[in-house]
Amino acid sequence: MEASLMPPKSRRDTWYKEPWLLLVAGGPAIVVCASIYTGYVAMRGADKVVAEDYYKQGLMINKDIQRDARARQLRLGAVISADFANGKMKLELSGQGDLPDSIQLSLANAVAGGNSVSEVIRRLPMKRVSPGHYEGDLKMMTNLPVDTVKLFHIKLETSDWRLTGDWFDPEQKAIQLNAAK
Repeated sequence: MEASLMPPKSRRDTWYKEPWLLLVAGGPAIVVCASIYTGYVAMRGADKVVAEDYYKQGLMINKDIQRDARARQLRLGAVISADFANGKMKLELSGQGDLPDSIQLSLANAVAGGNSVSEVIRRLPMKRVSPGHYEGDLKMMTNLPVDTVKLFHIKLETSDWRLTGDWFDPEQKAIQLNAAK
């Protein structure tokens, strides 16, 4: 009778065979593995958060705002068209006041290379051919990828004012730029 009153002997497993170990240590182990993978992904495709010349860019914001305000004050408007067959960029500029003899046109587009995307900016000087009409020579701009790039960010500027806009499909249509309101 003594044997029936005694509890049966329990079978003891080794520590790594315990089911509670998976519950207690499994969660933190998964978190460690996920954080290592996240760190790898972040380092491999890391973008630069802060530009190298962030201070200069910050100082230029006030100047850009003043130049945009001056363009509104002069009621400037522009129509830009590209004649890639003849290698000419044409500009019709309208507004109040004296128009300059030359203007700089900036074309910017994004270029993907390897693991990064960079912005390529090309500057084209525009010379006045008649009042309100300007032309620029596209042959001065080497490697202008008009056959593959369908979007350019346009900046038409002098030291006093600027007009900006996005030019979709430059081979097919002209762009109309107006002073921001």
